[in-house]
Amino acid sequence: MSDNFNGSIAQVNVQFPIETVIQPLAGEAYSRALVYIPASQAENYLPGVSGAAAGQLVELNSNNYGELTAGTLKNSLVPFFTKATTAKLGIAIYDDGEEATTNKLADVYAATKMWAYFKFGITEAEGYNALQVSLSNLCITDPLYSDLWIGTSDTNVLTQTSALITSLKAAGSNARVIYNSNAGINAALAQLGSSLSVVNTTGTPVGNNVDMAAFNTIEASGAADANGKRQNLSATEKAALDAQKIGYNTYVGDGTENVVTEGSLTLKGESVGANWVKHYIEYVCKVKAANLITRMNKFRNNATYQAILSIVTDTAMAFVAFGRLADLHLTAPVFTDLPASGDAITVPNAWEATYIDNVRSTTVYGTLYLTQPTR
Repeated sequence: MSDNFNGSIAQVNVQFPIETVIQPLAGEAYSRALVYIPASQAENYLPGVSGAAAGQLVELNSNNYGELTAGTLKNSLVPFFTKATTAKLGIAIYDDGEEATTNKLADVYAATKMWAYFKFGITEAEGYNALQVSLSNLCITDPLYSDLWIGTSDTNVLTQTSALITSLKAAGSNARVIYNSNAGINAALAQLGSSLSVVNTTGTPVGNNVDMAAFNTIEASGAADANGKRQNLSATEKAALDAQKIGYNTYVGDGTENVVTEGSLTLKGESVGANWVKHYIEYVCKVKAANLITRMNKFRNNATYQAILSIVTDTAMAFVAFGRLADLHLTAPVFTDLPASGDAITVPNAWEATYIDNVRSTTVYGTLYLTQPTR
């Protein structure tokens, strides 16, 4: 600073006031997973967590999960963190006692649902189905914040007689279910680990493949052969799972141990990937628009309206550049044509785009010319 600045023209007559605006970092939850476990099994599942109890949220990563977890929980997390080395995963503990009055599953869900978009439930076999149905009933009311993924090894799904699937469909569940005959792993968690393993051009993993992307942390979904290696499902078994909109794992067939998940739909037939992108965009726009309209002197005028539309298009354009969305069009009316309101901006039809899905099969026809042999 100059020695003669005090009292100078620069100090007194020239002003450059700068408003500080906090730009929110929104949408982290859409790259995280949250696993609900009962308090009765917390000691077995989380032996490395001192005093693990109902109501607690334990954060895990690829560096600490090996020391903190054990049993079924650890077995399920190994494929996840082997791929998703930078991801965060939370363990939410709920009170499953018959006398419980607080920190029950619904209470813990309400307190933790914003932490991660992808929800899972892990418990021992006798309580597994009930936990999935209970979680499904909770997630149904919060599609923006919760997407339930379920891994199952119940072979009854192959004959369409699974009690789990029957109960989920009776409850109107929109869960994503993946079958693998290996009861020692959770095929849904393994797939999510693959999906979250790469940061794409949006700066997040959001929009990555949720199926048909090779990974090698688990085997195919079929039964094990004499050598213990799990095989591909038969065409009949695949057809049965397809009919129920249940995913499964199949070897790529390129000489490696890589598998892919076939099936990208929820039990209701919705696209898991499209929902992920849609809900992320909606959430991020909500947060950024709230940040905008709560700044000082943001009036209901065209300038504020255009700033809101820019938030929408900028957020969606990241997925256009990535290639997951195409044909993005801003369809919002001009400001003067908006519905009349004293203090609200309501845009009935602001934008539209096309979701670009993955390649799941390829057929290439060709012609081979052969010179007629003489003998």
